[in-house]
Amino acid sequence: MFPMETKFHLLQPWLHEILDSIRRDIKTDYLPASREVYRTHFGNRPLNRLTAQEIYAALSKELLQGNQDLAEWVVNRWVFKHGELYSHFAEKLGTITPDFGALKGLTEKQSEQMLEGARELYGVKSIYFFSVLNEVVLAPAVLQTLRQEVEAQKELSAPVSSSDTISEEEHQKAMARITEKYEQKMAGILKKYTADVESLKSQVRALQKRVG
Repeated sequence: MFPMETKFHLLQPWLHEILDSIRRDIKTDYLPASREVYRTHFGNRPLNRLTAQEIYAALSKELLQGNQDLAEWVVNRWVFKHGELYSHFAEKLGTITPDFGALKGLTEKQSEQMLEGARELYGVKSIYFFSVLNEVVLAPAVLQTLRQEVEAQKELSAPVSSSDTISEEEHQKAMARITEKYEQKMAGILKKYTADVESLKSQVRALQKRVG
């Protein structure tokens, strides 16, 4: 479906997230066994001194430059970590044809049948990653829809920019204005209450005189 390099270019916005899901395997298996890659990016620095972001940046660069060995390793480890997705797609494909290798592509209707119930169980992001990494033969329009859904999630979860936030000083000023308005309002209410009470007292005294 996609050449290895193309897969990771498609998934470029989420490469750090994909690598983070297999971070333990990267530290315990891949990096210790890949001396050339390690020396290229980290020299003689100890592994336990490397930050996750440094590791992900280096491996992302390798993937985007076409490191086939790393690409195959990442695909295998990521798919292995998401065996429940593999089982889901294998079961759905089995209802269409038992010979997965013979499938060149699915219709949009078949693709939607493949995805039935998957979004609720696994989330659209994992489904899209799996579909690209494991070359699920979804209809192009359905795959594009999945990507758009993932991108929409990314926008919704994006942190608020600094232009959308207020400084501590502005916050204090706003609170002071609100407090002042509240105090003025309460002072007005109290003044009216006091005047009403005095008026009632005067009326009571006048009434008592008449009764007496």
